[in-house]
Amino acid sequence: MATQTAPNTIRDRLLKGIALQQAGEFEKAQRIYKQAVKKAPNNADAVHLLGVTYRQLGYPKRALEYIQKAIAIDPNQSSFYANLARTMMDLGGSPDSLLAVCNKALSLNPREREARNIKGIALTKKKDFEEAEMIFQSLIVEDPEFEDAYRNFGSLLMAADRAHHAVNFFFKAVLLAPDNPLNYILRAKARLKLQQYEPSQYELTEALERFPGNADVIHEAARLLFSMNESSMAVDYSRQACDLDPGDYHKGVTLGVNLLMNRQSKESLSVLKAARKLAPEYAPTVDWNLSLAYLANGDLQNGWPLHRARFDDPASMVMKRKFDVPLWNGEDISQKTIMVWGDQGLGDSLKSGTIIPELIDRAGKVILESSEKGAKFLQYSFPDAIARPVQMNEDKEQTAHDYDCHISFADLANHFRPTLQSFKDAKYPAYSFDRDRAVSYLKRLDRFDEKPVIGFSWRSRNLAANRARFYLSAPEICPVLETHDAIFVNLQYGTVDKEIQYLQKRFPEKFIFFEDVDLFDDLLGAAALTAACDFVVSANTSVADIAGILDIPAIRFGQQEPPLLLGQKNPPWYPSMTYMHPYTDKACAEFVPEIIKEMDRQLENWTPERRNKRLGL
Repeated sequence: MATQTAPNTIRDRLLKGIALQQAGEFEKAQRIYKQAVKKAPNNADAVHLLGVTYRQLGYPKRALEYIQKAIAIDPNQSSFYANLARTMMDLGGSPDSLLAVCNKALSLNPREREARNIKGIALTKKKDFEEAEMIFQSLIVEDPEFEDAYRNFGSLLMAADRAHHAVNFFFKAVLLAPDNPLNYILRAKARLKLQQYEPSQYELTEALERFPGNADVIHEAARLLFSMNESSMAVDYSRQACDLDPGDYHKGVTLGVNLLMNRQSKESLSVLKAARKLAPEYAPTVDWNLSLAYLANGDLQNGWPLHRARFDDPASMVMKRKFDVPLWNGEDISQKTIMVWGDQGLGDSLKSGTIIPELIDRAGKVILESSEKGAKFLQYSFPDAIARPVQMNEDKEQTAHDYDCHISFADLANHFRPTLQSFKDAKYPAYSFDRDRAVSYLKRLDRFDEKPVIGFSWRSRNLAANRARFYLSAPEICPVLETHDAIFVNLQYGTVDKEIQYLQKRFPEKFIFFEDVDLFDDLLGAAALTAACDFVVSANTSVADIAGILDIPAIRFGQQEPPLLLGQKNPPWYPSMTYMHPYTDKACAEFVPEIIKEMDRQLENWTPERRNKRLGL
């Protein structure tokens, strides 16, 4: 009689354990399964369920041991393989190994839901988006309340660069499981990618209230605030996230970057060094931001070598070209041809291009690849080099093969600017401009020898919320024009008619707009017009860089820029430039009086001598 009731006793125990598992009482369920396994060590269901509780309690290695043992006892249960795949995923198993286990489960039961779900995840990791999408669609059709399918479908769409659609699936996951913080976090990541800052603020506020003390939610709030350039608040949130989860190097990076942008460079370096110790050996996000922290502290010898990590950081937004020739690492190239190319914006290439004369002296031949407009300007300034438009295909592979090695403009500093003293020792200015054209522009101005000629710009073409707070509007720049009896020349590219009309109406005698100069596409024209100025006031754009490379006194205003400032108050790249930081907690317009004060100081004893000497007058 006892032998007949024993299986039922085990079965009852397992049913009770399953009920506890479903209620989230994993430890209680585990105690029951341990008792069951002790009484019936070869009961595959008991061994399997015990393994599942280990995974649910955060012990995937132990879980793997028990689930594999259950499979050895009974190799024909699809759910065993599905939970094996889930555990392998927790342990970082490869997509191919996950697919093999899922396919085994599906060979036993083609409808095994968890195996299909994990197969979709594995296919997503392999970028086999079409098949993965079909799996998640079928899971949602079969069960419109299956939260995991919505969340994983959203992750697939993010990986496929379809964030707009991903938001909708994460939103549905939140509705189905409002007590799961992961759904809020993934939705916030999608919003961030789309720069949908305002809705994300509301949603993360709800998440912070619902999950107080959740380090991942707080971390996502810090990332949002960073993107909005709310650096002071971002520091507070990222510090909270790090305190709650000190072993997560990602949170350390976020704190370090926020400290850096809040001008707390010493602490930033300390935090990022700590993150480096926590991170795996290959962690380009850590290395790139650590590079910026070193540079912000004036440590160029440690900063420049790490700077190339930006190419492997998906968040860096730089161009990563592909070459058949090696990267130049500073070896002798006196008999070789080197090609220099830009991976960032025009301003970054212009800044680093100040090194080109020294590279020409060292190399047998120098080729400079840039945009079409950039190539024209580079060719004019460096006639001993060959400047041309970028030679690459849609896959960013080189299509010209007339050089022996390559390097990006930004990485030249690693070989030519190892110390701050090396900036002081460099030839300056390195660039040239069309003097005849500059003189012709100057002579179109009335009383140019009696009044200072001040070039000005107030914004970039990119008015994303995270950048716009450091720019001004046309009306907001007006106090600058009101202060001086001067000639104010428009250097703002990409203007709209209403901006120009507004300034013309407001300052009919002071404001000069050269309609025949294309300030965006004609860099030679822009450089000539800039060279005709005594002084430049500009937002942090290429307008300021052109003034800097031509040795024109300038005020530049913008956020923290480690590769530009290198731990100094003003950019070592441009000795004639003054860099000013707008308030981090107020609108940029409220900083204008400080800009005016500095401009007044620099122009107090103005004479046209410096400008006339530059123009050969």
